[in-house]
Amino acid sequence: MSTRFSISRRSLLRGAGVSVALPWLDVMARGASGSTTAKPPVRMGFFYVPNGVHMAEWRPSAEGTLLVLPPILQPLAPVMSRVVVISNLAADHCNGNGAAHEPSGGGFLVGHKCKHSEVPEVGGISVDQVAAAEIGLATPVDSLALGIDPGHRGDHGYSGTYMSHISWRSRTTPAALELNPRQLYERLFADQPPRRPRWGEEAATAPAATTVESSVLDLVRDETRSLQRRLGFRDRRRLEEYLDGIRGIERRIAQAESSRHSHHQDAFDADPGKDADDPELPRLVIPDGKGIPSVYADHVNLMLDILTLAFQADTTRVATFMFSYEKSGRSYAEIAAPGSHHSTSHHGGKPENHEQLVRINTHHMALFARMLERMSRIEEGEGTLLDNVMLCYGSGISDGNKHNHDDLPILVAGGAGGTLRGGRHIVAGKKTPICNLYVDMLARCGAPRERFGDSTGRLAGLGGEDAVG
Repeated sequence: MSTRFSISRRSLLRGAGVSVALPWLDVMARGASGSTTAKPPVRMGFFYVPNGVHMAEWRPSAEGTLLVLPPILQPLAPVMSRVVVISNLAADHCNGNGAAHEPSGGGFLVGHKCKHSEVPEVGGISVDQVAAAEIGLATPVDSLALGIDPGHRGDHGYSGTYMSHISWRSRTTPAALELNPRQLYERLFADQPPRRPRWGEEAATAPAATTVESSVLDLVRDETRSLQRRLGFRDRRRLEEYLDGIRGIERRIAQAESSRHSHHQDAFDADPGKDADDPELPRLVIPDGKGIPSVYADHVNLMLDILTLAFQADTTRVATFMFSYEKSGRSYAEIAAPGSHHSTSHHGGKPENHEQLVRINTHHMALFARMLERMSRIEEGEGTLLDNVMLCYGSGISDGNKHNHDDLPILVAGGAGGTLRGGRHIVAGKKTPICNLYVDMLARCGAPRERFGDSTGRLAGLGGEDAVG
């Protein structure tokens, strides 16, 4: 390959009505002279689990180097060197008037208390949208807000919107939550140029894209072949693996569309008041199954695989993901946890409830770890995709029985472009604001701020510094 051949990071494979973004290739880092001119960007993500966790099986036994992982964190073993567990972070802004779950979800990434109202209003835009307003301008999609389950109406005078949305584009407008894999896929592969976000306004209707029955890869085949002839061996292999990933996602979406039975129809109790303090709440709205897999784990894996491809192709650099809505009453019969998650989280110290909680918490962690392992196998620059992400995983509640918002279950995964040192358990000072972590993440991802929410500064120690606070 000629050393003078180079292509832009924003290059696309174009076909009839569609475009496919390219993954990071070595040739993108070279100028016309063949010298290195760029490196992969850092992507930011927030992954939310509802109802807290069983902290006794989450928290590592010792500070410092992670030598032995507790049961819930065991799925992270293959990528342990890229994980930092952080204890003693608190979210005082998640405290509410007579309610714990609504302000925990709505306020988690905002850093301010939610308004006690049936009409949702938070204290400002969420941290992911702060990043999207800056680093999101460099990508076709400024940010993604992904989820799995529909929400529920709130209790105690709070809007249910708080429980089903953690990403907020304005004080009164949450980012639209995408639950359907096909709709997400078509949005990412529609031919849309980068645009400046308009916080609080409805997004323009995306141009129609091809359906998955006719692969987008078929429509860009000629341009793909032309590009592959000009790439070196390592770049050809990366491009082939990336396109194979797209093809696999298309097949899985098509399979999900062959049935209208979704996992939602099995996982929620018919009694709408079982997980609500107000017995007069309306029934939970269950979406039809078209495009939704019949197994929860398959749905999560498909959405996370699409997100991984979006990060790989730099279609977006900012994302949030909800494993279920806050206060979720989902049951997990497939992992021997058939009771309502929310009811089980009110464990009352009962061993049988603790056992089910550990199964649920470990199940969520295994799905997250699968994505991290996939990222660790995707070569990018001199490292991997996992080296170039910074992903926060956790909950706005610690113990679901106590509804406390201190010593939250929080970990950070990825290398943040070489600035994050993993394989450690950091014990911060008691009730250190979680917003200190957010300030640190913004700095490492290219959107620095001195303050965010109720932060008192930047959380030190993530890059190996001695001080934490």
